[in-house]
Amino acid sequence: MDKQKKLIILQKSNKKDKRFKVSMKNFDNMKDHSHDFGSKTGKTYVDNRTDKERLAFLARHKSDKNFNNIHSGIYYSKNLLWGTSKDLNKNIKELEKKLNTKIINKI
Repeated sequence: MDKQKKLIILQKSNKKDKRFKVSMKNFDNMKDHSHDFGSKTGKTYVDNRTDKERLAFLARHKSDKNFNNIHSGIYYSKNLLWGTSKDLNKNIKELEKKLNTKIINKI
């Protein structure tokens, strides 16, 4: 049987207070599922916040539960909205490599 490649779909969230949603498909030993993340009203590094604000965000949240867990919203905020680039598409490419997966951007 041919194993399907892991897939993440990035799209706008339907939750009133969240900005984005990632849908995770074909991950080993789990059903397809999703995680909502990012405050609908907040501004992030990809919204042109400063390097200082990026470092403050990372320092403030590094001890949060699931900060490094791919099955949490904070993980996607950290890597996509507060990643190493102010360009969301560059952060998507970095995360694709890190997770060895394809990310489809539908926003």
